[in-house]
Amino acid sequence: MKPFHAAILLSAAWAHAEVTSVPVRPSSTDPAIKSFDDPHWIYVNRDIVVEHQKALAPDRHELLLWLTGTGGRGHDAQGFSTLAADLGYHVVTLMFPDAIPATACASDSNPKAFEDFRMAIIQGGDVPYQDGRKTLSIARPECIENRLVHFLRHLQRIRPREDWGQFLTPAISIKWESIAVAGQSQGGGHAALIGIKHRVSRVICFGSPKDFNKKLAAPAAWYREKSATPKDRFFAFNHRQDPLGCTPEQLVENLRTLGLETLGAPADADKETSPFHHARILFTSYPSVTVTDAFSEGARTAHQSAILTKNADRWRQVWTYLLTEQTP
Repeated sequence: MKPFHAAILLSAAWAHAEVTSVPVRPSSTDPAIKSFDDPHWIYVNRDIVVEHQKALAPDRHELLLWLTGTGGRGHDAQGFSTLAADLGYHVVTLMFPDAIPATACASDSNPKAFEDFRMAIIQGGDVPYQDGRKTLSIARPECIENRLVHFLRHLQRIRPREDWGQFLTPAISIKWESIAVAGQSQGGGHAALIGIKHRVSRVICFGSPKDFNKKLAAPAAWYREKSATPKDRFFAFNHRQDPLGCTPEQLVENLRTLGLETLGAPADADKETSPFHHARILFTSYPSVTVTDAFSEGARTAHQSAILTKNADRWRQVWTYLLTEQTP
């Protein structure tokens, strides 16, 4: 398959640094994968991770794992992924079972419904939701963890000079501490929960985390769990009018329950500049929208604004901050 090439100019010193992006069918990495077979993608700047050119950003020896929103595809975050590669990350955008939104658990009387639902997608399993009226069944080969392991093994075989195997342990499991997990909407919620369960290098949430139980009138129980990842490695970037999944006010309550507000007041990405007073919560009002309900065009625009590739020039400084802000 021919690679797709994209170039991005970050500064005069980084001009002409070329990022290569390549699609790979999940089923070609593991024949046990039978569904959600739209391509995974990689983004890599070989001048950084292979040639180690000194004029460019250093190799971070970190993998950025991108998880898309409900019904999304692996190439959805092209601008963000390309920037990350130019900042020295290896980047994987992963296709996974994403057809059912986590909001299916929003009226469940089980306070752990959101967590159980997400863990089935992350690790595989059969879990009831909507108070047992429905069951989510994800076979182990189809889950996020298995797909990532097999994708990294496949990449190490076919692209060994890029050293994708460094993100796997000798026992061929995921080396989570070398991975930054990011995602939009459903994918952002998965990223945050992975950060709760595993110590990762950072978590970046766009249009998320949205798990608010409307029946119990409370944020999801998993936000209060002891986190394997220090909370100052979590970041969230959202539109102030985004109503999808939960109301903007409920989103603020989610972030407060997750503990991110204690790390500093939210930053206004429309008025402040990097380093955004080192905030872990960032908000935008761009673009100005009219939101009549959660199904309106304005709602969809607000929900996607912070990650859209067409907004890459506007958000380059914000995205760079989210990807590189120093963490303990």
